[in-house]
Amino acid sequence: MSSAPQALVPNWRIRRGPGSLYRKIRSLEYLATRDRGEVWRFLAARYPVPFSAAARLELVRRFVETTNAVRGYHTNREMLAVARQILALAGRPGLTVVEAGSGKGASTAKLSLAVRIAGGTLHVFDSFRGLPANDELDEHLDGRPARFRAGAFAGRLASVKRVVERFGAIEVCEFHKGWFHETLPRFERPVDVAILDVDLLSSTRICLARLFPLLRAGGLLFTQDGHLKKIVETLASERFWRDEVGVHPPAIPGLGERKFLEIRAASP
Repeated sequence: MSSAPQALVPNWRIRRGPGSLYRKIRSLEYLATRDRGEVWRFLAARYPVPFSAAARLELVRRFVETTNAVRGYHTNREMLAVARQILALAGRPGLTVVEAGSGKGASTAKLSLAVRIAGGTLHVFDSFRGLPANDELDEHLDGRPARFRAGAFAGRLASVKRVVERFGAIEVCEFHKGWFHETLPRFERPVDVAILDVDLLSSTRICLARLFPLLRAGGLLFTQDGHLKKIVETLASERFWRDEVGVHPPAIPGLGERKFLEIRAASP
């Protein structure tokens, strides 16, 4: 049996990672399709501080620039939704935003830009060495298995800071290095906006139990882990909310259907 000479076998490999032309083209495509609705909501929203159309477009441009240069684990649609909520609270005294799980720093850089405009502080919680060792087995909502290995999504603190210095506003950031069960119990500030991207059920429980009761009136907590069955089951559990968080179970629109969820502060 003969085969084609190696030199005649095409080997078309398109580089798709950060900095590639492919990434830039896809970012523009997503702006015009998947992310378009949230882009328009962000641009059209009313904010309590001066924020011109040109400045809004510049923020969207910088989000895309960061996406093109740094590996991230989110969409710009998601980050613009969080930015819109942060900016809706602009000027609030002591405005505090919490990010649990920063990855390589792309989301941190984007959020820091919105926090700077809003006049707040961004508290970034991460081990800065990836996920902890765990034996969790989960499933995606479509039934595919989900297993997150120790060390996944690691971004070293020095590297994350460099990303934020280049693409964001590091002067509004405070970094809290360590496992969530070590760092979050020491955090006692009222919170206005929080975003979780922590993957593990154990981490989600810790973050919700500590951060959700700190939400001020009008506060909002986002999670990017609504695609995982065990996390969905926990979010739907009245017992979890009452016994572990100590609040009345909140309504969670899209629970069991969407990856990106918004949870408003529970009523007394």
